[in-house]
Order: sequence, then structure tokens, then C-alpha cells
Amino acid sequence: MSAGDSTLQEGVREGKVEQRIWQTSRIYPNTTRDYWVYVPAQYDASEPACLMVFQDGGAYVHTEGQVRATTVFDDLIHKGEMPITIGIFVSPGMIGEESNRGVEYVDRGDVYARFLMEEIIPEVSKDYSLVDDRAGWAICGMSDGGLCSFAVAWQRNDVFSKSICHIASFARHVEGGDFAHLVRQTRDDPKPLRVFLADGENDLNLDEGNWPLGNINLASALQFAKYDYRIEMGPGGHDLAHGGELFPETLRWIWRDYPGVKTLPAAHDEVLGQWNMLTNLFGHKLNSVLSITLDGDALCATLQDEKDGELEVTDITFDAGTLTYRYIPPTSQANWGKGTTSSMIALLRVKDGTMTGTLSGLSDGETSYDYALSGERTG
Repeated sequence: MSAGDSTLQEGVREGKVEQRIWQTSRIYPNTTRDYWVYVPAQYDASEPACLMVFQDGGAYVHTEGQVRATTVFDDLIHKGEMPITIGIFVSPGMIGEESNRGVEYVDRGDVYARFLMEEIIPEVSKDYSLVDDRAGWAICGMSDGGLCSFAVAWQRNDVFSKSICHIASFARHVEGGDFAHLVRQTRDDPKPLRVFLADGENDLNLDEGNWPLGNINLASALQFAKYDYRIEMGPGGHDLAHGGELFPETLRWIWRDYPGVKTLPAAHDEVLGQWNMLTNLFGHKLNSVLSITLDGDALCATLQDEKDGELEVTDITFDAGTLTYRYIPPTSQANWGKGTTSSMIALLRVKDGTMTGTLSGLSDGETSYDYALSGERTG
């Protein structure tokens, strides 16, 4: 994280943080927990604020921690790069000296979601006005708290639209909670979620599973089901250093189209030019050249296939580092799905002169296969 993101800068107003205790839970009886409420300096009771809820809240709220969430909030809200947002930072409950974290974060079902919706959020709402709009509600957590944050957004996507998961424990086998499988089943009707995943390549590898592979597996499922997602793998282990470094960019990305938020225009220069594309069809490598130009403000493209010649590309878009386009499949690709393929759709992440993603064949009435698709800029 740059100094400008991690320390309060001149001219940036500092929000206030209230520390509270919750010890009258009906859903988790006999528990006591700390939680913190962040209120930005720009908050006006006459204008409802957005909401972001953090699990393992102490790790995120402390100003000397690896994320320093409230300082990042101060900076981005000041710049207009995220909306005015109330932050709720919730610690796991304690029963005496024993943590209730595993029960709350890992157990299947919607108990923890109900805890937030029926106890913590209503308590904060007594003092602060929150938007009644799922687009303005986000949730974040680390490790089992990251797993929990995804679970809450998945179960209650009627109220949460955004989930940030740091070093999340998706590798755990929880009955009914195999999220990679569940996500894949929504390909024809994705839930309205935006998901940011961050993990370290040297994260945990236990008898329960491999944490980096668990995150990569979920990202693959999100790609297959065509979700708005992003995964960033770093060199670290089971800590928040990588997630903290990325946190300002994460918030810009997750809030990028919220009304009133300043967003940078699409950097078309990142995709303009020629790209050597490689499709991996069950081990058979097929080459093509993708040429992208600009007509006014609109992207245009053609695809030169090594077997079928020039193909017209339609519906090309580039947003927040993701390129999508379609084309009508030539004869050689007519059966790339599980039936007659009516359209091919590319979904690619663009970064540092490379593209990585998938090519999917849309087949009437049946789910199609996905094929690995990659590209390198040549000019």
C-alpha cells in the first residue's frame, strides 16, 4: 500500500470509530464480542450511507494493521472514488475464554447471515441511516471470515451485492457449502454478485485442503458461470499483507459503478492493436489473430482464424480489466458446445500485455463447455 493510501493525508477529513460490545445475542447465546462502527466525516443523517461489514473486524479496523481499512475509506471517500460508507467491523463471539469463531464462520446454513441481519445491522441502524439498496451493501473477511463473507453474500444476495474475500478458506469441505460446485450450477442464471478474491501462493496447505487451490477453484467456477469477479494471487502466505496492499484498488473496483462515484474511463489503449490468440480445445491448440480498433468511442474487432479466415466480432466491451466479445462460429466450430453452437463468447482478463480467460460456445438448450483462451499483444 502506498503512503498516500495508508496514512491520513493533508486535507483528508478523518472519520470517527466507535468501539462497542454486543453481549445480548439471541442467535449466538452467551457470547460476548467487540465490534466497531466507522462513520465517515462526510456522513449526513439526511442522506443514507452505503454499508460494508467486515468479519474478524479487529484485523481490519486497527490503524497500524496490514489493511488500515478506515484510513483507506477516509482517502477514497474524500476523492469520491467510493461512496459515503458506514463500516461495521465485527469480531467473533467469545464464550468465556473460548472463541466461537469456527461455529460462526464455518458452519453451514444462514445462521451467521441472520445474526448480521437481525442483530448487528439493526443495532447500528438505530444511530445511522443506511441505504435500502443491495447495490450499496458489501461484505468482507479473511480466512474463515472470507469464507463466511462469501457465504453471506451468496445466501443473502437480496441485500448484499459485493463480497471481498482475503485468504479465504474455500478449501474446507463443509456439507452444503461446496461453493465452487454451487456457483457452476448458476451458469444459466448467475446471482447478482461482484466478487474480489485475494490469496497468497504460499497460503495454507493442510489435511482439510490447499487454500490457494481453493481460491483458484472458486475463481474458475466464477469464470465458468460468467460472474463479475477478480482474483489476485500474490507471493505471500496466510496473512493480510497482499490483501492490504491491494485494498484501495479493491474498493475502487468493487464500487466502480455506484452512482456518484468517480471512475476512470476505460483505458482502451490496453486492448487496442493485434493479439495472437491461442485456444486450447481439449489439448488441441488453435491459433488466431484478434485485431481491435477504435471507431469514435466504440471498440471494433475482427478475428483472423487459421482455419476459417476472417470472422466478424460483435458485442465487444472492455470494463475494469475484462474484455468480452462474441462471434458466430464457423463450420469448424459448429459443435464446440454440447450441441449445435449458435455463438462463441470470449471472457478475458487483460493485464500487462496478456489476456487469459475462456471461450464458451452457446448451445440451444444445453450448457456448453468452456475452453482455455489466452492472448499476447503483438502490435
